[in-house]
Amino acid sequence: MKIDPPEYVSSMAPVTAASPLAHRPIGRSTSTRSPISHRIRPIMRSKIIVAALLGAAVTATFATEASAKSSLRVATLAPKNSAWGKVFKIWEKAVRKKTDDKLKLKIYYNGVQGDEGSMVGKMKTGQLDGAALTSVGLSNIYQNVLVMGLPGISDSWSNLEKVRKAIEPEIERGFEAKGFTILSWGDVGLVRQMSKGFAVRRPSDLKGKRPAVYPNEPLGPKVYSLVGSVVPVPTGVMEILPKLRASQINIINAPALAAEQLQWVPYLDHVSSQVTSTAIGATLFRKKALAGIPADLKEHFDKINKKMDKRNTGRIKKLDDEAYGRIKRKMKVVDISKSDRDEWEKLLRKAVKQLSRGVYDRKLVEKAAKSVGVTVD
Repeated sequence: MKIDPPEYVSSMAPVTAASPLAHRPIGRSTSTRSPISHRIRPIMRSKIIVAALLGAAVTATFATEASAKSSLRVATLAPKNSAWGKVFKIWEKAVRKKTDDKLKLKIYYNGVQGDEGSMVGKMKTGQLDGAALTSVGLSNIYQNVLVMGLPGISDSWSNLEKVRKAIEPEIERGFEAKGFTILSWGDVGLVRQMSKGFAVRRPSDLKGKRPAVYPNEPLGPKVYSLVGSVVPVPTGVMEILPKLRASQINIINAPALAAEQLQWVPYLDHVSSQVTSTAIGATLFRKKALAGIPADLKEHFDKINKKMDKRNTGRIKKLDDEAYGRIKRKMKVVDISKSDRDEWEKLLRKAVKQLSRGVYDRKLVEKAAKSVGVTVD
């Protein structure tokens, strides 16, 4: 990805006491130079200066060309052989092919650049040019992005599309104001509650349990505080597997595809049939990184991204649905009664209402809720 070009120093050496141009005669010269010599030396000096200036111009030109972007560094938590990793490999290959290897993607898989918070930090310092992040990771840059996936509002793919249509332009402007460009939005899956050793049917079933809560995600802690007597455990995505193995957490909220691809399924034995929200993500870049790509290569890059977007629409949704089908055969499915569902909706709506009083932009929450026929109050 883009590395800000260094400040190039002019190739012209300063005129010092050691320079032949530094000494000029003061007063009448006692030199025995001929009149012709007097005329030639100013001309020669002019030629030297002109040549130096031309040399500096050429150097500056080469410096500008050398600073043009030829490689973009992108990080992701996705394993290389996961469903998302396979998409990235196709993207990487397409960019190389269509630009004749003039533009390359260097993709760092499996969280080797750290968790999503670290990836954002590295983009801000120029160590990375872009990243594929979940909404939780994106919220490290612009927190209102979480409004796109609120439970009780974006709890189905059809509702998510309505919410996107209503607030996506505003969300993207929020990232632009922070110095980032959303290249493409992506679906992660339908979020379901999964647990180990017990079923969760109603909010009170959470008491005394240890659910994982994602860093920088305010909804989970708010919900658990409203329930009371819950012990939420702050857990990054890459920490979930070791904490499940060590029995430090016993509840997660995640899409079936993510739970399967990240190998969480063997450590869980209950899955809810109810979808609480939709998990989304996006690939974004530093604006400076994209600005450093030569115009002809940028045109190819943009066309490839649009084609990839179109190609992958619906693909992850299908894979997530298939993953849930497989998980249902391995875990006990927990069905929710109407009275339990009403209790969950009341709890989640209360949590969203409280968060819209300072954590999230209230007008944005109201616009998202209105798009699906829901009221926040």
